[in-house]
Parts: sequence; structure tokens; C-alpha cells
Amino acid sequence: MLDGDIGRDRTAHDCRRRTIRRKRWAPYTALAMVVLLAGYAAVVGLFSWGSYDRIAKRGDEKFFCGMDCHVGYSVQNVEQVKSISDLTAQGEFVVVTLRSHFDGRTIAPWRGNAPLKPDPPELELVDATSRRYAVSSSGQKAWDAAHPQSHSLTDSLRPGESFETTWVFEIPAGSSVLRLFAGWNGFPSYVLIGDEASPGHAKTYLAL
Repeated sequence: MLDGDIGRDRTAHDCRRRTIRRKRWAPYTALAMVVLLAGYAAVVGLFSWGSYDRIAKRGDEKFFCGMDCHVGYSVQNVEQVKSISDLTAQGEFVVVTLRSHFDGRTIAPWRGNAPLKPDPPELELVDATSRRYAVSSSGQKAWDAAHPQSHSLTDSLRPGESFETTWVFEIPAGSSVLRLFAGWNGFPSYVLIGDEASPGHAKTYLAL
């Protein structure tokens, strides 16, 4: 047999041995991944189980943490009205003024004064029976037409800056113990340990 043929046979033999070893270890690798994922899920569940609802007082901020900064949201004013311009509510309109604030005390030393464009939180009113009410599209449109807003929740902020936006909700007449929820439910929030969007985790609300 020629030396070249011997070399090729040896190479093929080594490849087969490596393939066999990989196949032997594949179940252990898969098992390790399952164990890690199960352990992570258990920790997420443990944090959710130990959590409880909180309600921030009027004017107090609910903070959302970024990589090197914090943005806080707080309720500044609340009105309950029956009509906005020519639009009449079937129940009542609740008009909430929300403050967005980039807390300059929480930035990393190297960050500087660059603007931050926050991800807008989802806004819902929650009543005493835990029924939820999204922003009223018709009520919001009527309000914005009568009271043009200079800001939106997606506007950029520099450290220390803040602005206010106004949001309109429609609720049944007589609804009581209203509170505002501002938060996210998308990826990766719902898989982060201790995040209020993770399965079963309690929430932080803003008192009205």
C-alpha cells in the first residue's frame, strides 16, 4: 500500500473516531442544556412566587432600568370628565397626565450627556376588580385635537430632563380604586429573573 493511501486511511479512521465520540457526548450535552434551562425557569418562578403587588403614591416614580441609566414615570394629574369637546363617554373619561423623567443620578460616569430614546411602556387603567382599560382611541384623538401635545412617550431625553404627556381612558360609570399600570410584556422582559413581565410576577402600579 502506498504511503498516501495509508495516510488517507488513517485520516478517515480518526474522523470516524471523532464522530463516534461526538455522538457519545451528544446526549450529555443535551441533558446539560435541559438542566440549565429547567434551573433558570425554576429561579424565574421562585422570584415570581415571592413577589407582591406595589402601588406608588401620586407623584412617586416607577423606574425602568437600562444598561446605564433609569427612566421614571409618575402620575402628575388626573381628571374625570363626561365629555371631551363634542365626544361624550358612555361611562366616564379618565384623563391622566404622565411625567417621563430621565434620572441623571443613575447614569454611568462614562455615559455623558447623549440623548436616550426610551421604549414607550404600555399604559392601562386597572380597577378594583382587576379589569383593565387601554387608552381610548376616540377619547385620545378628541383630546389631542383640543389640546395639542408637544411630546410623546418616544421622545428623546437627556440626563435630568423630563416632559409630560396626557392620556385618555374610558371606564364604566362608578368604577372605583383605579390605578395605572405602565410596563412592558415583550421579549426579553418575560424571561428575565425578577422582571414584572415574567410569568406570575406581581406588578408595580401608579396610584391615581
